[in-house]
This record gives sequence, C-alpha cells and structure tokens, in this order.
Amino acid sequence: MANPSATPSSIPSWMERFDIKSMTDPSAKPFPYLVTAFLLIALVYTLQGPRYPKNIKHLNPRGPLEFSDTRPKKEFVARSREMIANWFKANPDKPCRIISDVGEVTLLPPKFANEIKSDERLNFAKWSYKAFHAHLPGFEGFREGSRDSQVVQEVIMRDLTKYLNKVTEPLAQETSLALLDILPKPANDEWSTINIRAKILPIIARISSRVFLGEELCRNEEWLKVTQQYTIDGMRAAEELRLWPAVLRPIVHWFLPSCQRCRAHVKVARSIIDPVLKKRRQEKAANGGKTEHDDAIEWFERTAKGRYYDPAVAQLVMSLAAIHTTSDLTCQVMTNLMQNPEYIAPLREEMIQVLSEGGWKKTSLYSMKLLDSVIKESQRVKPVGMVSMRRYVEKDLKLSDGTVIPKGGIVAVSSHNMWNPEVYDQPDKWDGRRFLKMRETAGKENLAQLVSTGPDHLGFGHGQHACPGRFFAANEVKIAVIYLLLNYEWRLPEGADPQVRTFGFSMGVDPFLKVEYKGRQAEIEL
Repeated sequence: MANPSATPSSIPSWMERFDIKSMTDPSAKPFPYLVTAFLLIALVYTLQGPRYPKNIKHLNPRGPLEFSDTRPKKEFVARSREMIANWFKANPDKPCRIISDVGEVTLLPPKFANEIKSDERLNFAKWSYKAFHAHLPGFEGFREGSRDSQVVQEVIMRDLTKYLNKVTEPLAQETSLALLDILPKPANDEWSTINIRAKILPIIARISSRVFLGEELCRNEEWLKVTQQYTIDGMRAAEELRLWPAVLRPIVHWFLPSCQRCRAHVKVARSIIDPVLKKRRQEKAANGGKTEHDDAIEWFERTAKGRYYDPAVAQLVMSLAAIHTTSDLTCQVMTNLMQNPEYIAPLREEMIQVLSEGGWKKTSLYSMKLLDSVIKESQRVKPVGMVSMRRYVEKDLKLSDGTVIPKGGIVAVSSHNMWNPEVYDQPDKWDGRRFLKMRETAGKENLAQLVSTGPDHLGFGHGQHACPGRFFAANEVKIAVIYLLLNYEWRLPEGADPQVRTFGFSMGVDPFLKVEYKGRQAEIEL
C-alpha cells in the first residue's frame, strides 16, 4: 500500500527517476514559483468543500495546523469500528462527523434509515462515482454503473430479476460443473486443506458468468480471471488511492501497481467482449433483428435503445456487483457453519427434503427457511460494511431532529443495530435459527427473510437504492451452500481463529483462513 510518510529507503522506484535535489534546491529559479503554486493548490483544496454545522460532533477532526486529511484518514482506517461503536454506544440517536478514507461523512443513527431511504436529494450514483474514482482510467467499471443513462441499473432491476424464474436450474448445473474443476474431492476419503476464499471466489465468478454471459463465455478462463481480479484489484486500488489527497490522485494512480492492474483488466475485458458483441450484432442484422441469446450481453443491447454505454465495462459492473459481495457472504456462511457444526445435519435434512419433492425450482430455494435464516444471520454478524445507505447530498438536507447536511456532503447510516442488544438478543452470538424464529413472530414474518431490508438489518442496504441484485445473490449463495454441504464434509483446523478484516468502513472475511474438507456422497442426485 502506498505510504505518504515513506522513508527515503522506501521511496518508489518511479520517484527515484526524478532529480529530487534539483527540484528542492532554493538556488534554482523555478523553486519559489513551484512552492507558491503548491501552497496555493493546497490552500484551495483545504478551503473547498461543503461547510458543516458546528453542532455535529466530529470524531477525528484535523488539528489546528493540519492542512490535509492524511492523519485523520490513517486514524480512521485503523480504528473505524472502535470509533463508530464508542460514539453510538454513548449517543445512540445522535449523528456525528468523521473523516473517512472517502472524505468527510455525516454518520446517522439507524432511526434515520426510513426517513432518508427515498429522499430525492440523496444520490447513490454520485457517491459511488466519487468514492471509487470513476473519472480515472482503470475505474471504468465504477463509472459505467453511475451513468445518468441508468442502463446498468435498469438491466439489474428489470432483466436480472425477471430472469430469476429461469435461473435456478442453470445456476445449479454450473455449480456442479464448477466444483468438479475447482474443488475436486480428495482421494481415499482423506481431509485436504484449502484457503476457502481462494476456492469460493472462482466458483461464484463462474456461476455468475453463466447467467451474465451464457455458456459461450462462462468457462472462458481469461474472462473468469479478469472478473475475479478486477473485483479484487478495483477494491484494493480504490482503498489505496483514497489515502492520497484528492488533488494528487490523478497523478498517483499512474504509478500505483493496483491501479495499473485495473487498467490492464479493462483492456483484456474489451478484447474478449467486443468481438462477441460485434459478431452478435452482425447475426442480428442478418436475421432481421432477431436473436437466440438471453443473457446480460443481450439485455444491455435491448435496454440501451441508442443510449451510450460501454459493453465490455458493463459486464465488469455486473461482476463487481455480484462476485465480491456474494463470495464474501458465502465464505462467511461456511465459516460460521464450521464454527457451529451442529447446524449442518438439520440443514442437509431440509435441503434433501425440499429438493426431493420439488427439484431445482425458485420456490424450492424459498422453502429452505432454515438455510435462509442461517445466511441472514451470517450477514448480520458480519456484513460487508459497518455503514450502509451511503449517498451524495445534492441539495441541503435538514432532518427531523434539526440536523443539517450541506450540499456536496456525504451521508451514511450506521449498521450498529445489527449488533445492538436492544434489537437482537445476545447479538454477539451467531444463532442460525434467529430469523427462523422471527418468522413465527406476528408482524415480522417478512422482515425475517434474507432479501428483506430495514433499519435493524442493513446487509443489503435499504430503501430506493437497496441492492437491486439481492434476489439473484440470495439464490447464488443458497445454491452454492447446498452443493458445498451435500457434497463435502467441512471443519476448521485445530486452533483456527477466523478474523474479520476491517479497512475503513469495509468488513471482509479472513483472506488467509484455511479450512479442511473431504468428499461425501450426496443423498440425492444434484
């Protein structure tokens, strides 16, 4: 990771190619002008931005003589969860301000989730554009998803959701094939050790690509590698670049290895998707506009209707939306089950009973209520972020308690109710039946479902911009877990202690966790 306070011995090689001495020699004539220009830029950068009310508590403000956010950002990245938890424990209903790696954010308590969930003054796309440097080369995947044309959003919300009725069986078929290639059963009934994240990620990438690209490309090794690595490198590059002042990012991104890899991934994606699209357009022209394809490539073509969009990058957007969060949740579910193995047998019983009666249907997945509860509980214990509903403020916003958030600011809702003892009994304990029991409580039947959202469970966000792909993601996770439990035995190695990775607002599964598995004979044919 780039370190602005690097010692001379750790200065990147690209900096060594410049004559630093001549640039800092006061006897050189350009020096005073360079210093003046730099100070003016720093001053403008310091003074720009929204003006926040003074009555909102700031958790990590700049010091009196600090002219950049470097120190507060480093403090936030290192202590974000502690800082946010301590504030809302002492002030459960009061907003606060915090300098995060994406800039200053006004954090709201969960009680405001319903109040802002559909407010037209709050814009998710603009937040995403700003947070993920969408104006820079290599970050096109984030740019395409935030275009005003809304092509990507329409495809996810309309076509992908409508396709769910047809998606269950193809997902199941591809999962079966993917496991044969990616997770072969160890020989002689022996236990084998793997990094679980390194195996789950390519499985999710492949079954997602089956729906997005059809059988034509879903097993293309080059494409699968790009979709996996663009997700990983894109998130890492965004995190690393945020630690630099915004005024320097257009320069720094050319030299950060993670950003360089992102640009290379985009180039490869174009080389794969563009020829396929060209061929399809030619076939469609020859057939009078008719096509036999029903995948995301065709959905984008049909939805665009002449509006500009980038076909290759649009597919990267779909991968970003599906692979990162879905593989993370799948890993978390499997980790929690290995920590609580008493749930595995009843889950298998439910899976066998439902699939024996109905086979691979959308309603079959809905009928697996224990599985639904287990996944939702894993998402509650460890979501992908400690805040949700992040938005860019397009007009001054005054909340019901008098809190004012100025135009140009960023707002987010804390997810701490997911660990609040006043909301959930023993919230630090993973209880796979928690939401199954909630289904039996009058008035909470729908809230207990995995795809439901609300102020007390922000795993998929809430309101107008709740994750539009959550119905597809829920199906993917369920199918993956079904195959993993029915075809394999799982356990944690002795002494294993899975750790949650936190970086700023993000929470991820332990990337270094190794687990043990061996094959088993499924009770039914999958």
